[in-house]
This record gives sequence, structure tokens and C-alpha cells, in this order.
Amino acid sequence: MKRATRDILYFETGPDNKPTMRVSPGETFEVETQLNRGPWLDNHPDGERLREKLYGGNPSSGCYWVEGAKPGDALRVKIGDIALDPVGFTRYGGNTGAFPGWLGMSGVGEAENIVEIRDNVIHWGDGKTLPARPMIGFVGVSPARERHHNGWGGNWGGNFDVQEITTGADVILPVEVDGALLHIGDMHAIQGDGEICGAGGIEASGTVRVSVEIISPRPKAMMGPRIENRTHIGTVAMARPAEDAFRQSLAALILWLEADYGFTKKDAYLWLGQVLEARVTQFVNPTFTYIAKINRNFLPPQRG
Repeated sequence: MKRATRDILYFETGPDNKPTMRVSPGETFEVETQLNRGPWLDNHPDGERLREKLYGGNPSSGCYWVEGAKPGDALRVKIGDIALDPVGFTRYGGNTGAFPGWLGMSGVGEAENIVEIRDNVIHWGDGKTLPARPMIGFVGVSPARERHHNGWGGNWGGNFDVQEITTGADVILPVEVDGALLHIGDMHAIQGDGEICGAGGIEASGTVRVSVEIISPRPKAMMGPRIENRTHIGTVAMARPAEDAFRQSLAALILWLEADYGFTKKDAYLWLGQVLEARVTQFVNPTFTYIAKINRNFLPPQRG
């Protein structure tokens, strides 16, 4: 099985990133994700070198060329098993979009915690524990022309920080360049809505199994990233202000229901008014993330 290692890290996503691995549709491969820079480096024997290497946030472990993917397609990224490494951390620097310090540090001030992760349990300290709920924060393909550091998210995917991107989920992204140029990173052991600390959730590293499929041509009604799992379908938008992200994700979901499930726009809007599930999953990045989703129990059979 092919494996993307931590040897080559990308802190930006763009069409000029050199592929480090080539994968074929249907092929399963593994990605070793890199733990973000943080307080865990203070007592690390190789901390100084790693600080230099981890000069940016949310590193992607390489860049993957998907054989046969071309502009106008969509890429289905299937998230498989996730294995967490034993060290994680969270940090609040005293100022995030969720809780800003307008004229300096917020009233909370700086705070951080390094944790041990063992047997899918996060050991917080002082006898406190949390159940691990591992997720992948960053899943992105290359935009057609722009280049963005890995704090950004948009129609290409990128820095989602959506808890639904976990084992059993499919992330569907629009392909804009030959080979798609898929990037994966920013694993979290757990994350609350809003990602209010800025550094997580519990920032983590580990290994995730992934496979990809090409959807050709891309669905005409597809406005941006989609997420599917056993229980729900959902649309994601990353924008500022958060209200725009909500409106964009809602509009994308309405168009999806119209195109694939036989709703009119009017029917979809009224129906979602009763069963829509929506929330802001992170409120700290350059673009805020909103997911809008619907339980499959409230959907008719998919057409076609």
C-alpha cells in the first residue's frame, strides 16, 4: 500500500505544488499526518529542527496526483480508518475570531495543554479524560490559479475543520487542475464546534487510510464541497462573515435536493425549514466554516 509520509510537507495549496505521490481511482493509500507546531516541541529532543521545518500551519503530507482527474470533474475522497499518535495539544493565544482580544489579550489570556492519547482516550490531566473522536481538518484540491496558505478554505476544500470528516465520510470536491492535486493534513483527536482555541480541538497526528473516485462530469448543481456519510448528506461553505457561509451552504443544499432528489426550490426550502441541521464548525480561520446537512431519513430515493 502506498503511503504519504511526513518527509515533504506543504503549507500552501496551489497548482504549482509538485506531486509527491500518484494514486489511481479505487486505490487505497495511507497518509501520515504531521502534528502542528506547538508547545509539544518545547521538550522535544529534535524541537529546534522541527520548529524550522514547521514554519506554517496545517501541513499537508505531500501532494497527490489522481490519475485521470481533470478540470470539470469532481473528486470523491473516502475517509477510512484513523489511527492517532500518542501526543496532542491545544492552545489559545489570547485572541481568535471566536473570542478576540480587541486591545490586547482577551480576558482569558493565553492557555495551552499537552495531552496523552492512549487507547482512543484523551488524558487531559487531573484525572480528566475525553473520548477521542478523530477527524481530518484539511482536505483540499488545488484551485485553478490561486495559491493559499493552509489556514484558508473555500470551494477547493482546504481547511474545513468539520467534525464530519472522519472514518466513513466521503468529501466531494470540484477538480480545477489536471490530477486534482489532493492535499490532506491537520488531524484532530477531538474538536468542539467553533474550534474556539484556534489550535484545535486537540491537535494531533497519526495515519489515515484514504481512497478516491472521479465523478465525471461534475454535477451541474454542485456549488462547492459536499460531505456524505451513512446518515446524512451535507454541503459546506467557508466565507466571512459567518452569515454568508451559512447562506452559501444552504443554497448549495437546496440546489442538490432539486437536482438529485426531485424537490423544487420552494419545496426544498420549506422542507429544510423543518429538518435542516446547520452549525458553524470553526470561527477562527481566515474563512469561517458552516455545514448544512439533512438526515437521509428525510430524503426520497435519489434520482438517476
